Parts: sequence; structure tokens; C-alpha cells
Amino acid sequence: MKSPTELKQYFPYWEVTKDLIDQCIDIMLNLSQSGHPGGSRSKVHGMVATLLSGAMRWDIREAGKRFADRYVLVAGHANPVVYATLAVLNEAMRIKYNQTGDKKYQHFKGEKYQLVWEDLFTLRRNGGLPGHAEMEGKTLFFKFNTG
Repeated sequence: MKSPTELKQYFPYWEVTKDLIDQCIDIMLNLSQSGHPGGSRSKVHGMVATLLSGAMRWDIREAGKRFADRYVLVAGHANPVVYATLAVLNEAMRIKYNQTGDKKYQHFKGEKYQLVWEDLFTLRRNGGLPGHAEMEGKTLFFKFNTG
């Protein structure tokens, strides 16, 4: 893992990422008319820093990768922060793939396993993203979460 001094150059980009995630949380919860943003929004900085600093070994293209670090959310009601984060990061990967055509920006198992911003509109709807995510499909990133 890099030191905070080495990571400082990325902080402005992380702030933009945080703002996008916050907006996604607001849209998701407002549309579903269910939940409250406080728990999710309070975790955005920590989530972005954990995922992008190198502190956690993981690969957004293969969430179930063997020997990757496991993400456990001990506040299941704050699932929207994870949904929004995955949607923003996957959208960045999708844009980069469309710009370059480089397959390294595609999810290894295909779009069926890639949570994207359009999925956010389905929060707490029949057949959509559940209020408390399970380790399956587009939410393989979750290894476990509590209520």
C-alpha cells in the first residue's frame, strides 16, 4: 500500500468520485422513497479510500476472485453506498472500454455480473437490487452484511 504522501496526488479525483457516489445515493433513495442517506453518505470517503488506495486487494472485474480481500458491511442498511460506488466505478470502466476497446476494462463474466448506474433505479423493487444485498450476481462484492 502506498503512503498518504504518495496517494495525495489522487485526492482531487477521489473527491469527484465521492461527489458522484453521493449523487447516486440521493437518486437511488429518492426514487425508491425508501431508506435514509445518512449511513451511506457517512461511509463514502472511507469506501473510496479503501478501494482505491491499494489497502484492499480486489478486482472490480472479478468480484469473486480467489484470495481477494473480502468486503463485509456491518451496517446492511448502508448498502446504497456500495451499490453507488460499484455503479460509479463500473461506469468509469465502461467509458474507458468504449474509448479504447481494450478488454481489460470489461468484466470477466460479462454485464450480468456488473452493477451499473441503471441498476440503481431498481433499488428495493421486485427483481431489482435488494435492500440488504447478498453475495450473488451483480453484488458478488459483498461477502457478508448485517442488518
